Amino acid sequence: MKKRRIKELIEVSERVIADGSLDNGAIVAANSDKSCYPSTVQDYRYVWVRDAAYVCMAADLLGLKDIPQRFFDWCLHRAEGFKQTHLFCNAYNVNGTLHGTLIAPGDAKVRQNVANSCIDVIHCGTQFQPDQSGLLMIAIAHHVEHFNVDASRFSKLIEKAASGICLSWKDDAFVLPGYDLWEERCVLPERRGFHTYSLAMCIAGLRAAAKLSGKKKSWLQTEKQMSDAFAQVHSSGGKSLPRTFTRRETAKNRKTRKADLTPDTSLLGLVYPSGILDPLDEKMKRTVCEIMAKNATDDGGLLRYPGDLYCGGVRKGWVTLTGAGAWPLLSFWMSIYYSIAGDNRSAKRHFDWPLARAEKYMPEQIFADRSKVSISPLLWSHAMFVIAARFLGYL
Repeated sequence: MKKRRIKELIEVSERVIADGSLDNGAIVAANSDKSCYPSTVQDYRYVWVRDAAYVCMAADLLGLKDIPQRFFDWCLHRAEGFKQTHLFCNAYNVNGTLHGTLIAPGDAKVRQNVANSCIDVIHCGTQFQPDQSGLLMIAIAHHVEHFNVDASRFSKLIEKAASGICLSWKDDAFVLPGYDLWEERCVLPERRGFHTYSLAMCIAGLRAAAKLSGKKKSWLQTEKQMSDAFAQVHSSGGKSLPRTFTRRETAKNRKTRKADLTPDTSLLGLVYPSGILDPLDEKMKRTVCEIMAKNATDDGGLLRYPGDLYCGGVRKGWVTLTGAGAWPLLSFWMSIYYSIAGDNRSAKRHFDWPLARAEKYMPEQIFADRSKVSISPLLWSHAMFVIAARFLGYL
């Protein structure tokens, strides 16, 4: 029964990914055009480069070669402002125009030359999320290796994305207001810091760029500075890794912690897909223990972080914050971590959790209150299922 369920879900995932991959190359987070998409949740028919990068890697594993290639072309030719700034904003409409979801801080101190060249990145309604550029290059490298294609066809995209990361970084911190992957927390430039997950993706992305398109001096210099900054985080106090690290307190709030040790499940990204840390690294293992202790639900699912309120619902145009459920993609992410660590028993346990609770499609969240509705199907959830299935040998 279990193997049949996995086989069926692989086939469903292939259709979901194909349905979310549009004719112009855009990959949406969820295709709300489908009749199965709930009417009481937010519309996710937008492009997040991050989500799409994970989808591209899953598409590779499913043999859907054209989907990543069309998306890479979309990023280069359609993502508004990218050719000028070499930076991606948080989200885009499917035709490539900006779709900002949150307002960046108006009092952020940004160097004038950076502000002038990156005006489209820091204006109200958009966010700079540096992990997206890093993940895109990781996905390109995955695609090139998986299909043994000529990397030169993606050289312009790689060069722009890599140079964008270099532009946004100086010495040991980002020079733009940087948001985390959940689009909820911002590190201002004056605090000289970063979100740890985002930094890891940028490091891995620059390494991928150097491997694919040559070792350019600016890329190597920035990768070295970023790696040194990560080493500083890794060696800093605390038993686990911080989700956010800063070197300077704000003038408005002297009580702000320089290291936010809140266990965020996205820190699994330090092992996969960035490969920055070995899964058996002692600090990484303690971080995973903290994630399991603080983010695991009573029945074994995983929250993004303690106290998460985001549920994905919407009513009369307002986002409802009625309390988060467990995210299937995080269970699959944890399964991937344990697969890489060589603990197949734990990997299968986390892999099985969403399978036993989701119906035909993998949603964004699974709630203890089964009457609550979630965004479904979510392409990122299906992508992480496919990747976890590959690590466990089901694909």
